[in-house]
Amino acid sequence: VSILVDSGITRPHRLCASFSMMRPAIYNSESELPQDATRIDALRSAYRELFFIEHPQASKVDTAETDIDAFFGARAEQYVWVHYPWHRIAVRIPDEATYFKLRTARNRNLITSEEQKVYRDAIVGIAGLSVGSAAAATIVSTGGPRRIKLADPDTIEISNLNRMRATLAHVGTNKADVAARGIWDIDPFADVEIWDKGVDVDGLGRFISDPRLSVFVDEMDDIALKIASRTACRARGIPVVMATDNGDGAILDVERYDIEPNRPIFHGRVSIDEAIERGDREQFVRLANQIIDPKLFTSRQLESVKAIGVSLSGVAQIATGASIAGAAVAYAVRAIVCNFELSSGRYLLSTEDSLRAGISL
Repeated sequence: VSILVDSGITRPHRLCASFSMMRPAIYNSESELPQDATRIDALRSAYRELFFIEHPQASKVDTAETDIDAFFGARAEQYVWVHYPWHRIAVRIPDEATYFKLRTARNRNLITSEEQKVYRDAIVGIAGLSVGSAAAATIVSTGGPRRIKLADPDTIEISNLNRMRATLAHVGTNKADVAARGIWDIDPFADVEIWDKGVDVDGLGRFISDPRLSVFVDEMDDIALKIASRTACRARGIPVVMATDNGDGAILDVERYDIEPNRPIFHGRVSIDEAIERGDREQFVRLANQIIDPKLFTSRQLESVKAIGVSLSGVAQIATGASIAGAAVAYAVRAIVCNFELSSGRYLLSTEDSLRAGISL
């Protein structure tokens, strides 16, 4: 999120019905597939992987293929075809439970089986898909919530490609749509709800609590929505996580309204005793600087902020910072839903400081 850039007029909420119809289709037989779909059969290789996962002492060099054939033969009918209409391909893979076991096999023991289940059963909502796209991708890659809500009214531009999980082929496409496709490319069984017009104050209640989110991830630019979302989450006991790019690092904010129902929003840093005037640049910058203390910025980030409107058209952002921010958000979401020890507060993640303080081996 870059809260130092005014997002302009908020669009009215409308769920993306058309793109929702383009989610992957799951079929039980090849005969159901569209004729123009390119077939990719990943079934035997998947069960070959499963054999070694379930037999960790077996050697991939010495194990006879007949043993793998027997293992596969007993399970060969347990499969689905996943059809991706935007790729025009269909992939044959094991059933959902087996696919999830394969996809998360390397998480063990970094994530315990019980934690993985709790994490999978959570519901996360991400509003703002710049840094939010990195958070969504990392959450899904780590086997996170099956149910995800994505909201962003903006479309991909070429200048977004220095940090977003997007390609040139996505230019002009809604950011929430692109993030959803990225999720489904990894997890075709994910239940993704797309808000391609973003959220407004009236739609926040539905986004946050229908169904109720386990964690709300705020990566929006709009100050009024940042305030309104925290007020709504606090009233419902829903924790809020936000990451702000900071050069090659990030600033992570965690607000645990689930265990601190009376906690002031933004850690009490902002006293909202005035109406938020959309388009009022002076007010926007003043409130933004209260929310994120400029003293926390790296020297280059601070210089870039000072150059906005002079030599820069917007806040400088880079993929290293966005990736770190996305990873931090993903960890915070998992920590909260799995009941790790993670307190409300502000956390700084600095690549520069960590490398300078490191020991060269």
